[in-house]
Amino acid sequence: MEILDRNKKHIKKYISPFHIDKDRQKKVYHEIKESARGDFDFFVLTIFSGIIITLGLIVNSSAVVIGGMLLAPLVWPILSLSLGIVKGRSKLIQDSVFTLLKSTLLIFVIAIIIGAISPSYALKGTEFLSRTSPTIFELFIALAAGFVGAFIIAYPKIGAAIAGVVIAAALVPPIAVMGVSVSHGNISLAGGAFILYLSNLIAVTFSASVLFFVARFKGPSSEKGQERMKSNMRWTLLFLLVLTVPLFLITSNTIKKNKQQKIAREIVNATIPEAVVTSVGIDDKSEVLVINITIQSSENLTGSQISDLEDVLSKGMDKKVISRITVVPIIKMWE
Repeated sequence: MEILDRNKKHIKKYISPFHIDKDRQKKVYHEIKESARGDFDFFVLTIFSGIIITLGLIVNSSAVVIGGMLLAPLVWPILSLSLGIVKGRSKLIQDSVFTLLKSTLLIFVIAIIIGAISPSYALKGTEFLSRTSPTIFELFIALAAGFVGAFIIAYPKIGAAIAGVVIAAALVPPIAVMGVSVSHGNISLAGGAFILYLSNLIAVTFSASVLFFVARFKGPSSEKGQERMKSNMRWTLLFLLVLTVPLFLITSNTIKKNKQQKIAREIVNATIPEAVVTSVGIDDKSEVLVINITIQSSENLTGSQISDLEDVLSKGMDKKVISRITVVPIIKMWE
């Protein structure tokens, strides 16, 4: 018992700096609850942030995407949901989830409409593709974003706009990517963006709930309310753990592909030293690796060069390789 009491004292010592007095707690609670209401202002900001972020992804401009994040009000229903979890208030949770669903659907529809009139190359930009292959590292980023976002709102010395950007960065772009991908019929990219959105949503909600918990926001006083709060936290953590499984698999696959691309580049450079490799894409089939290579060269490749290259690639990859090589001609000019 003495050891247990000592451990409790140590835990309280470490989380006590996050403690917020009751007056500040009431102010934060009412600010979040008021701002999370799905009123006219909220949805106007949601619409325009969705438009700007979707266009920013299409034109591959990080500056435009960040500008849209400044408008996005999704930070408020997320924090409202987190407060509802900590306080054990079912009505607050339901209202927050309903507002989030409406906001998500609204941005998704906007992205589909804009995507329908956008060119197909929009799906190849780095800003776009970075939201289609989520890894475990994005989950860690979302956990940090949720905690610091709640911290910024709860403590009065930092501007609330920063919290909006931090949390919107995790949520709005994946929704926009889903919509644009669906409009072009690319379900694979849409699926990756959906996993990113869902994992970020749960991670942000969970870590924001942790901040409100350690800040000692007053939870339910009744035994039933306390059990409801614990149940809410357990379910949120469970969803988070379940989502780590596909993220670990995607991360493992991404690391494997990066390694294969590095090997392919090194082999091409060694086999055809006069060529410059500009891109390598790998499609791992069940029996063969299909490697798409783009090179710059002053001379076209012969059939025997391609055959030799495939043999070396097969040995390096320990798997049969079919190469698809695009040669971009280099024209040398002499005065």
